[in-house]
Amino acid sequence: MSIALLAPLGLAALAALVVPLVIHLVRRLELKTTEFAALRWISERTRPQRRLRFERPWLLLLRLALLTVLALLLARPVWQGEAISTRPWVVVAPGVALADARAAAGAVDAEWHWLAPRFPHADETVAVTDIPIASLLRELDAQLPANAALTVVVPEQLAGLDGERPRLSRAVDWRIVPGRMVETAPPSTDRIRVAVRYASDAEASLRYLRAAVAAWNQGEPGRYELDERPADAPIDAATNWLVWLAPSAPELTRWLDHGGVALVSSAAAADGEPLWRDAAGRMLAKVAIRGNGRVIALPGALTPAELPLLLDADFPDRLRAAFGGESLAPTRATAAAMHPRVEAAMATGAARSPASAHPLDAWLALLIAALFLCERFIATRPRAESEA
Repeated sequence: MSIALLAPLGLAALAALVVPLVIHLVRRLELKTTEFAALRWISERTRPQRRLRFERPWLLLLRLALLTVLALLLARPVWQGEAISTRPWVVVAPGVALADARAAAGAVDAEWHWLAPRFPHADETVAVTDIPIASLLRELDAQLPANAALTVVVPEQLAGLDGERPRLSRAVDWRIVPGRMVETAPPSTDRIRVAVRYASDAEASLRYLRAAVAAWNQGEPGRYELDERPADAPIDAATNWLVWLAPSAPELTRWLDHGGVALVSSAAAADGEPLWRDAAGRMLAKVAIRGNGRVIALPGALTPAELPLLLDADFPDRLRAAFGGESLAPTRATAAAMHPRVEAAMATGAARSPASAHPLDAWLALLIAALFLCERFIATRPRAESEA
């Protein structure tokens, strides 16, 4: 264990120590000398000799200490603990069976851990939901030595992302196995009835709605019920959400006037706020207030040609969030699309940074604040008559 300086040139600020020394000396020389008549009878040999003395030495020491700690802070000291083992690491995302992970990573002599908070050993049991995968990858990358190899085993569908492809300081052996990470759904026992009213030419769209409802029920078995009938069928009072795949009709207007939520297709002239866009920025859906309700308006039909999102794995989540009035955070993606990339600047910094180095900036900042308060207290307090 030792202390190292990441920016030793910061110690050049120690040259400022001469400033308080000069100030205290000058103040001492500015003191008025009072002549005593009795001194004229004392010979030169026995006169009191002048000695080099500093004005208010305790205040001077505090100021010197304050400047010294400031210079040390500029030098960026770090505390180097015991070196971390440079053995390869294999981390497994929760939700992946350990046997599948070992088969994917092969027989390697490595440290096996879960990609979970505190990176528990693979032999321990961890939760499989609400895991911030992207954040944990960055944390692990910062903790491991620069020359430690890292293998990450993840399922095909990832959760716990933060909208950005991870950028790390090292190349990662990214192994993908079949599976899907799950996220915790808000506990609820209320059943939700989804009514679909469609024209004869829109029957092909029903398969996508059935798939979406089936995906919802995987996380909350039996909670979502699909009611599909032609457009002339009445809307039951127990309906929560409505999908209208037919020309506008009084039944739809009454539903919205009573505060209902409806997804309406082929509403090209609808106004409202953008809800979904494609990769090119083309508007795919809008959301607007109608009467006392809310409408999700699609400019075209509910088909992959008009709505490419239908084929995305996260379309059921997007649709449920739209009906619920939520904004869907980009927390899910395919593992193939989230392969971490190496950031050149981070890689260079990691190569130069000592392993297990802990910055001391916070402690030095607290010490500087304490010294400054002490210096101000002594400098501003009334001086005793003996010091005058």
